[in-house]
Amino acid sequence: MLLVVDNLSSFMPHLIRSLSILDARYVVRRYSELSHDVVGEYDGIILSGRRSNERSMNVVNMHIVDTAYREDRPLLGICYGAEIIALAMGGTIRRIGKVVGEEEVYVNEDSPIANNGRMMVYESHDYSIATLPSVLKSVAYSRSCSNEIIVHISKPIFGTQFHPEASNSYGLDLLRRFVMLARR
Repeated sequence: MLLVVDNLSSFMPHLIRSLSILDARYVVRRYSELSHDVVGEYDGIILSGRRSNERSMNVVNMHIVDTAYREDRPLLGICYGAEIIALAMGGTIRRIGKVVGEEEVYVNEDSPIANNGRMMVYESHDYSIATLPSVLKSVAYSRSCSNEIIVHISKPIFGTQFHPEASNSYGLDLLRRFVMLARR
């Protein structure tokens, strides 16, 4: 069973629809409803994007990232979720201005969630990951973002700056791969 952390993203209906198409078993919980010990109850976690910057949201999501790391729990961060993964592990983010719409992403290294090649994805963000800590690596980039897909070097932790839940077949395949990884 997956835990989908709802960080009040406007893309939650897309994410729920995508997971339903994939016949994934999941539960959606708003970030403000989560207790500190809830992560261990699930096979994997998806952190959604967000609409606004709230300190309490950051605290909860940082704790989830830390727990997933310690417990080797599969974790996928989408947009804000990827940014909070990078921040929790020592990276930085920067404001880049609004990036919205379709973008071509170049995957330059195979990973458990994406193969080498190009994909069209949907972007909607104001921030991007500026620097990665040594435990994370970028396996994809675009014209607007140098860290489109991030992967932990030894743990099942992943992030996408784009929104796979709104990115048609490419995004659905990425989500499918994560769901399968979390089922193992």
